[in-house]
Amino acid sequence: MNFYCQLDYEQIPYPSPTSPHGNLANNGCGVCSAAMVVEAMTGRAFPPMEAARFAKACGAREGFGTNMAVFAPAFSRAFGLHYAATSDPTLVQAFLEEQRGLVIANTQGDRDGWVGVFSDSRHFVVLSACSGGQVAVWDPMLSPDRYDKPGRAGKVRLEGFTAYADFSVIANDCAGRSYYLFWKGETIHDV
Repeated sequence: MNFYCQLDYEQIPYPSPTSPHGNLANNGCGVCSAAMVVEAMTGRAFPPMEAARFAKACGAREGFGTNMAVFAPAFSRAFGLHYAATSDPTLVQAFLEEQRGLVIANTQGDRDGWVGVFSDSRHFVVLSACSGGQVAVWDPMLSPDRYDKPGRAGKVRLEGFTAYADFSVIANDCAGRSYYLFWKGETIHDV
């Protein structure tokens, strides 16, 4: 599976009416997350440039960032994946612990009483697995000192391009935000 870091794609334009100078480096976390989910789950190529074109074509790029509520069902259909959205972290943890698929999480960032661990503001990351309460995260904004900021330090352990954290860190980072679940095969009715 390919890991995609949005910082590698500054040269790829990703404009919108509210972000006319947007590019994948500053607005591409959703696009890179979708690319990683599709490629990991299907084995088919869906590089960030193609994912960005797809997001624009389906109407998911009209404001800041990517509207995952529009993008997720569109790319799921195109690649034969099932999709569901939830804001319940308990369902997400069970889904991952049971190895049912992958999840795109929407972090909230900094707020009163909480320093955003995966971003200062809203940001998409891929939750690729969870075991014993430890979640594996593919962060498309990964950089060497990303998790050294005061308030983040000690909450994330890096191994290659995968960040590991206690699931409670994700639940706090995504409080009140949506999670997008993807799976193959039969429809899962209890998600």
